[in-house]
Formats: sequence, C-alpha cells, structure tokens
Amino acid sequence: MQIKKYTGKTMAEAMAKVKQEFGDDAVILNSRQVKKGWLGLFASQHVEVIAALEKAPLAVKPRTVAKPVAATKPEATQKRQPQPRNVAYAAPEISGARRLPAPLAHVEALLASESFQGEAWDEAIQELYYTTKSVDAVERYVRDQIQNSFLPVPEPKRYMMLVGPTGVGKTTTLAKLAAHYKLEHGLSVGLITTDTYRIAAIEQLKTYAEILDIPVEVAYDFDDFKRAKQLFARKDIILIDTAGRNFRDEAYVEQFERHHDFSETSLSLVLSLTSKMRDMEMIYRQFEPLPLGSLIFTKADETSDIHAMYRMVRESGLPVAWLTDGQEVPDDLVNGDPSRLTDRLLEKEGWTQWTKQDV
Repeated sequence: MQIKKYTGKTMAEAMAKVKQEFGDDAVILNSRQVKKGWLGLFASQHVEVIAALEKAPLAVKPRTVAKPVAATKPEATQKRQPQPRNVAYAAPEISGARRLPAPLAHVEALLASESFQGEAWDEAIQELYYTTKSVDAVERYVRDQIQNSFLPVPEPKRYMMLVGPTGVGKTTTLAKLAAHYKLEHGLSVGLITTDTYRIAAIEQLKTYAEILDIPVEVAYDFDDFKRAKQLFARKDIILIDTAGRNFRDEAYVEQFERHHDFSETSLSLVLSLTSKMRDMEMIYRQFEPLPLGSLIFTKADETSDIHAMYRMVRESGLPVAWLTDGQEVPDDLVNGDPSRLTDRLLEKEGWTQWTKQDV
C-alpha cells in the first residue's frame, strides 16, 4: 500500500492533489487542519490529508504436488443440476416427505426456503385446498400472509440519510431518489455526502448532481455537515450519502453515531438482495443501535429471488421504504408499498398469476 501526505490551502485543493497522483481509487486515511509558516511567522491555516493507494497484489501461481487419485464413488462426482429460474411452478426438489398436495409444490418450495422457515401455514393451506380444491385460493392466502407482514411506507422527513456497508448501492440509490423527488414531485433537492473515504464516491455523486442540476455539498467533518445543512435551509428535501466500510468494524458504527446529526432525519439501512441471509442479519445487528426508520433493498435485478426482504422485515420490524431493480436513474425504483413488494416477490418466484401483472 502506498501512503502519502498532501497539503493545500483548502480541502478541495488537497483532494485535487490526491486525485492527480493516486486517481479515483485513493482512500483517505485522515485529514486535519495545520498551520504553515516560516519559523512560526505569518502562519496560515492549511488542510493536511493522508491518502493511500492499495497496490494490486502479484499473482503467484501456487505450487501443486501430485497426489494419487483416490477412488471415488460415482455419486460423488455427479454435478448438481441447475434449477430453473422464473419458470411457472418450477421448484427445487424438496427433501423429506411432502407436506402439501402435489399441485401446491411451488407453494411448498417457497415455504421451505430459508426466508419462510418457522411459518406455520401448512395446516391452514391444507384445509383451504381440500375445502376449495383451488390452487388460486391457496396462492391468494399466501399472498395475503406475505403482504400483511410488510408495513406501510413511512412518510419521509426533510432529511433522508442512507447508511449501510460498502458496495450495496447507496450512492446510486441516492441519485434515484433525488431524481424521483425533483422530476416526479417537483421538489427542490439538496445532496450532502459524508463519504470522504473514497474519492470515486464523491465524483460519482457530483456527476449525478450535475446531470440533475442539484447542488451537492461534501462534509469532511461534523462542522462541514452542520454547515451544509444550513446552506440547504430552503430546500424541500435533503438527501445524505454516507461512507460504507466493513460492517464487521464495530468502531465504525460508533464513530458514525458521534459524527452525524439525526434530528428531523429519516434513517434508512440499505441492504443488497445479492448478499447472504446471514450477512444481512449481521449487517442489521451492527447498525441496529442507530435510530433506523426503514429498510431499502437494492440489486433485485441481480438475483433469482428476493424473498429475503420478507425475513428481514419480520426480524427487524421495520418497513421497506424502497426497492431498486436496476442501474437506470431515475428509473428502476419501486416504492415500498406492501402490495407492490408482495407482487414483485411472487413474480420473481415465477407464480404465473403474478408475472402477468404490471407491478
């Protein structure tokens, strides 16, 4: 890793020097105010930035030692057949005895997934099916159960802040929200980013802001953050991007709480639907001490199912504010209405009745 110190009369000047030498992949390790002058005379305030650039490791081919090939059973060498995606009623093979009638295999497959473990719906579903002989009636029952678990979308406050680990799509989601509120609702919007850890994140948000003709302020410390809020005092809504670091770092979340003002703020935890369920649960537990008001799920277009939303809502007790399903700005943004979320979930499962709906 290359580490170097830069100084400038302003933070912008120092950051320009960092970008010129290290590029957009630079990581800011520290920044502070310093005084520069000759023998202490005519000293003036400057900004000192310590930046780093991670060098790509050399690819080293590992040594291989020839080992005798042990005899294996034919079953162990067989590859698992890929499961069909988004095909009506196509479901993975369910181990053990079947719990529901054969026509309800797709329902049983959904309930056997990790997200729906522990839901005691089998008895009600069986009684409903044997009474009505209707797959449609069972599907509607399951849909109602799922929809009732999603909470109503909360009204956004004047300040909206997105938090979450790196790589979940906070900056892109913020740009989509900015376009949504400006173009669809005609509101005046301001952008604040406290993500000074990566230069590329600042440049990305500035690019979106320029395209949308929305002002953006970069807050390098708490004083900058308060100053930016004052500058946007006349804006209808202010959207705040934050740095994403390793969610396992407990110190990061503690520092985050000390360096941000959550008054009049809707705080949303951003989670990627491409993440493992276990990781999503760990991320939520790490950010749980913050005054979270809602969840935002991203990258729905990059996964074959999105029912992890259901489990996270059940575990957190938080509503879903938004769902994103693509990279297009301002498109690919779905409001967290319980009915729309439920239909999207079943559409991903390939339930024919729901794939035909424009949701």
